[in-house]
Amino acid sequence: MNNQQEPSPELSATAAEASALRGRARRDEGIDSTHPLGPKAAALHVRRRRLVATKAASTGKAKDREPSGRFALASEDGGVAFVLKPSNAGLYVERTQRRPLDAHIVQSMVFENVETFFRWCEADPVRFDHPVLYKRLRRDGDDLLHAKR
Repeated sequence: MNNQQEPSPELSATAAEASALRGRARRDEGIDSTHPLGPKAAALHVRRRRLVATKAASTGKAKDREPSGRFALASEDGGVAFVLKPSNAGLYVERTQRRPLDAHIVQSMVFENVETFFRWCEADPVRFDHPVLYKRLRRDGDDLLHAKR
């Protein structure tokens, strides 16, 4: 003879759901207490994040130019990016180079004529590392400098 009452099927289902939720909560807590990424994994994570962020900038073409006349160019991996825009003094160029682990260098220059701009482009290592980006940089810079005249 058994004096214990068996729980109804509805109560046992909710009890099972509650225990599953408690187990899931414990697993989620474990995610927060994971070890930090090593330097190589962190660099890969940053590169992936940068690639997604610069995807729009790398597709900027002359027909996609902003109304202000500003161009935004970037390499496929987002390591090097350029912003070109006309200014009263000539052509404003901003070069951003991103390094692993979120360090980056930003340079800003203003070129008065095409010759000095082309001389600067020829001295930039992007010419060898990203030849397609280099050609677009020269072409778009030339277009902006000639449009200013």
